[in-house]
Amino acid sequence: MPAPVYIWSKVTRYFHWILVVCIAITFISSAFENAFLIHISFGVIAGGLLTFRLLWGFIGPFYALFRNFDFSFRDLFYYFTKLFKDKKTYIGHNPAASWATILLIIFGFFCTLSGVVLLGAQEDRGVFSFLHPQLTPTALKIHIISKNIVGIVAIVHIVGALLEHFWHKSDTVTSMIHGYKNIETQPTKTTNLQNYLGVFAIVFSLFIGLFSYFFPQTSIMTKNYHEIKYVNDNPIFAKECSECHNLYSPTFMTKAMWEIALENEKEHFKKDLRKDVPHFKSIKKYILKNSAKTSDTEISIGIIKSTKDKIKYRITKTRYWRDIHKQIPRNAYKHPLIKSKSNCKACHKSFGKTNYINDEDISLEYFSNKEAIEIYLKLN
Repeated sequence: MPAPVYIWSKVTRYFHWILVVCIAITFISSAFENAFLIHISFGVIAGGLLTFRLLWGFIGPFYALFRNFDFSFRDLFYYFTKLFKDKKTYIGHNPAASWATILLIIFGFFCTLSGVVLLGAQEDRGVFSFLHPQLTPTALKIHIISKNIVGIVAIVHIVGALLEHFWHKSDTVTSMIHGYKNIETQPTKTTNLQNYLGVFAIVFSLFIGLFSYFFPQTSIMTKNYHEIKYVNDNPIFAKECSECHNLYSPTFMTKAMWEIALENEKEHFKKDLRKDVPHFKSIKKYILKNSAKTSDTEISIGIIKSTKDKIKYRITKTRYWRDIHKQIPRNAYKHPLIKSKSNCKACHKSFGKTNYINDEDISLEYFSNKEAIEIYLKLN
């Protein structure tokens, strides 16, 4: 048997396994609304690593270079037709791994970039917070398609590697752990410059990702660009409207909805606000001036679309609200600490403070673990 030969450098192996972890975590976290920070942070790390891998394909060690990949369709066909038979032994990337690597880089970039665009257009956060919400459907479609391609390619790559390792008794998997293959060839060599550059790229990618998680307000996850804190913007509105119930942002309802809610005693807890609220006129003026039409947030746009040509007077009666809460069990609103659909603060911990509801602020503390998982995964 040939002596073990060094094929995969430490930098190449560290990159590979960190990227595997990042892809797994981004896929899992995408199913949980309040794991949004985790999703973005590991997506940022993946984006940094993919940028490095693209560069590494031109300046890295011999077997990591793109020019030494096998992109031949004839070889790819041979590889798959001989998958369960005796077949050729490959020193570096086999044809399937060559294509998998390049596809993961290309669509990984599309997934990362579209994610950052979504963060700006849909969530009004980050470096692209200036983008118009109209870009959201296109960016979301690109994000989902590229994510699915990355997932499919990754699964095929994993299955292929496991088949090679266990079926053909090769050292495909273990070689990416210790770097050696039992094959007759020249060992790979790395220069100090390559090692320094590789370590810097990996450490920097980890740093910007973890920084985004622990310091979201000063990173790519900067808080909402057009955020309004009502306790500062209008203290009277914030104080008087929160004394009896959760403070609702004016942007969460249309002007027509607010006029009904504020003027109709029956629809406002059977209270005559003109008599019961000292600064009613100024508060009403402020609310109507800052209603949903003045905002480009995801909630405001959703409310406007779902109430078009329809008379509604509560958020919970709009199609938008019903659609995004359809996975919540009906009996959840009977919980003694929730009580009603209008108690938004029971699950949205930052509700009432600003004109935004951020995904990472969602809490299902009043549900069992089983119920919470079912809600997140939309199994109900």
